[in-house]
Amino acid sequence: MSAAAFLTHGTAAASFAAYVIALTLRLNTNAPRRTGARIWWTIGCLVLLMHVACAFHFVHHWSHGAAFEATAQQTAAVTGFGSGSGLWVNYAVLALWLGDVCWWWLAPARHESRSRRSEWLLQGFLAFIWFNATVVFGHGMTRWLGGVAFLWLMALAWQLKSRNSPS
Repeated sequence: MSAAAFLTHGTAAASFAAYVIALTLRLNTNAPRRTGARIWWTIGCLVLLMHVACAFHFVHHWSHGAAFEATAQQTAAVTGFGSGSGLWVNYAVLALWLGDVCWWWLAPARHESRSRRSEWLLQGFLAFIWFNATVVFGHGMTRWLGGVAFLWLMALAWQLKSRNSPS
């Protein structure tokens, strides 16, 4: 594997790992927005930005058109529907995650007091994207590790729901 491929794929894997660690910390405690989770949440987001920079530099040569076409080809290979619109969804992921990170650092009390619905909408969207990136579009070990990670997170979420539901 070339250094460029290693950096591009490695940053994606590291971002996903940080995402899983952050959610594990958030779901596995009664104070889900503690500092450790915030640090891992930030690391995951920053490493995802590095992944995008690596992909645009090494793979797409800073061409949005090339990235759009590559996304369309990958989507067609998996779904039979050749659209590059998933690239815009990826941009939305970056914007939402980065916005959430900034909010958490700049106004932690407001971030922690946001509605449960807002939290679950954001987490549901990010989980959907990460699931597609690892399990649906992933290959080999990526697919298996992504599947295991999502089973893990689902078990933690179920445990949290059971713990917080009235007896």
